[in-house]
Amino acid sequence: MTLLTQFLVTKDSQLMNIHPDDLSTYQAAGWSVKGIRYSEGGEGVDTTSIVLMAKEPARIFVRPGEVASYLSDGYRVEQIEYLSSGLVLINDGGSLVFLDTPSYSSAEIGTVADTTVVVTFSTEISASDYSLGVTIKVDDVAQEIASSTRQADHSVVHYVIPAVTSVMVVTWEYDDLTGGISSAVDGTILDDIAAQTVTNNVPAE
Repeated sequence: MTLLTQFLVTKDSQLMNIHPDDLSTYQAAGWSVKGIRYSEGGEGVDTTSIVLMAKEPARIFVRPGEVASYLSDGYRVEQIEYLSSGLVLINDGGSLVFLDTPSYSSAEIGTVADTTVVVTFSTEISASDYSLGVTIKVDDVAQEIASSTRQADHSVVHYVIPAVTSVMVVTWEYDDLTGGISSAVDGTILDDIAAQTVTNNVPAE
């Protein structure tokens, strides 16, 4: 199961991500908390933390999943409270870690061409090779990826495979152990994506 919330702790120039249940043990051993990190979707389900945001003269407490929308409205983060432990982190420009975690949003084939799988991610992404770690199957048979190109919209990648017809079932999946896709904003990696059905928009013959 994906771990949704972790603490980033530091001691003697070491950094480590730990489970919230282990926080008191690490604090007792002299580790200090640098921030809270979220894996995919974690900030949206975190009901243990609350964030104080400010835009003069207003101040408001919001849940972590709401932070992004307030930031886009000109608010800044002042502090985050982890309620179950009473921990308060003051934002010094680096103490709060809200990750720009990429995730798979959708994919289709047929709109651009019957050879082009268009994959859209939740945020702008970056990689040296967008095909590494990716498997595209047609009727359960893995296909050769001739090219993989990020578009002007950096959240979209075009994968070119052999032509398909309207009746074929196409899937897209990703293995983060062999891939290198990450957020173009802060480098947070794309986690494993199980096989997803690609919408087939290839016109019927």
